[in-house]
Amino acid sequence: MKFWHKIFIGIFIIFTITFNAGVLYLTSYAYDFNRRREIENGVREQEVILSSITSRITNAETIFPDAPRNELRLAALISPLAEFYKPQGVLLALLYDGSVIYDDISNIDMGMLALDSAMQKSIMEDTIDGKRFIIVASQLPDYPHLTFIYARDISQIDVFRTNISRAFAVVNAIVLVFLCITVYLLLRRMMKPITDLKATAAEIADGAYDKRVSVSSRDEFGALAGSFNRMADSVEEHMKRLTKASEDKQQFIDDLTHEIKTPLTSILGYSEYLQNAKFTENERVIATGYLYETAIRLNSLSEKLLDLTYSRDENIEKKALDTGTLFTELTAIALPVLVPRNINLITLPDLPVIFGDETLLLAMLRNLVENAARASKEGDSITVRAYEESCPIIEVTDSGCGMEQKDVERIMAPFYRVDKSRSRKFGGVGLGLSIVSQIASLHGARIDVVSVPEVGTTVKIFFRSLTTP
Repeated sequence: MKFWHKIFIGIFIIFTITFNAGVLYLTSYAYDFNRRREIENGVREQEVILSSITSRITNAETIFPDAPRNELRLAALISPLAEFYKPQGVLLALLYDGSVIYDDISNIDMGMLALDSAMQKSIMEDTIDGKRFIIVASQLPDYPHLTFIYARDISQIDVFRTNISRAFAVVNAIVLVFLCITVYLLLRRMMKPITDLKATAAEIADGAYDKRVSVSSRDEFGALAGSFNRMADSVEEHMKRLTKASEDKQQFIDDLTHEIKTPLTSILGYSEYLQNAKFTENERVIATGYLYETAIRLNSLSEKLLDLTYSRDENIEKKALDTGTLFTELTAIALPVLVPRNINLITLPDLPVIFGDETLLLAMLRNLVENAARASKEGDSITVRAYEESCPIIEVTDSGCGMEQKDVERIMAPFYRVDKSRSRKFGGVGLGLSIVSQIASLHGARIDVVSVPEVGTTVKIFFRSLTTP
């Protein structure tokens, strides 16, 4: 059973019990009120008639002294009053020392006639000919041997109770029908946010992580919908992170392959040189030194690339680096690419110090220089400059073939190559600038690329601060 069905049934049961209890109480109260009022009216009317009978007997006694003891005269005195009140549902009786001398009332309970001198009135209810009567009996004040009995038809209050009960039953049915329809529509409307939540949750479970619930109210349902949307945002963000982590792992393999190719080429070249060439002891020391340095750099680079992939949200350790020393190491690393093309590398360390990770910054600059070399003609120059304007800047400029603007907008994407034939010739796989972008991001730096076809390209890396890491 649905939750709103339970609410509906609960409201129906509670209202039915409460309403009918209220109706029963009101009906009983109205009945008791009318009954008491009828009794009070009957007692007052009995007193009026009793006073009238007493006056008639007193007047008759002045003419007929035996009138208070004469049953026929007494019956004659009360008979006109009885005939007058009978159409009004009032019956009268007169008893002489317990014997009936006039009686419009049948089936009188004689027990109520046992009035002693201390009892002024006896009041009771009884059923006469199937009707409810209020019966009031009392002795005549001046004639204690006479007992006057008054009976008033009050069966109309039973009819009233029956009619009002029927009326309330009809009202009850109408109200219940109206309540059912109103509550049903109201609950459907109130539960709509829950229905929307359920539908949206099902869509998200099926993979539509961008789905959200429309929040339009400020009540608890609106708060619930807002919390649900925040949860959905968190789930979507988490799924994006998982997807990106998977893509990063694959990109790591490609980046690592790209990055180790150059040092491996150097290692193979120097190894072949050591095996086949005739050289002096000094040349052997220099060559083995290059091999050792290249192996150390390869090991360090592999570790940094691993950290780069699996710790993208962590801060790298930055320290103050001398730009002159950094550019000197860059020149040594880039020689295997520059010498075959007879390309001159110009370094201008106009900025004495820059904060960053040395290995990652060398990898970034080497990739920029290699890309510039691929775009340059034989005998061209590449300039690497470090300087400060409003912030520290490292700039790499070439006078090569340049790029169209559409290529500039995409060169940071993994595997994108402007000239595939040139990239194959120089061993490029389109990952260098993707690595540059990642390293710059880790340093909190921004990259700006300006390129003009057949004029050249300038890449600027804007760092945040010169004095703090």
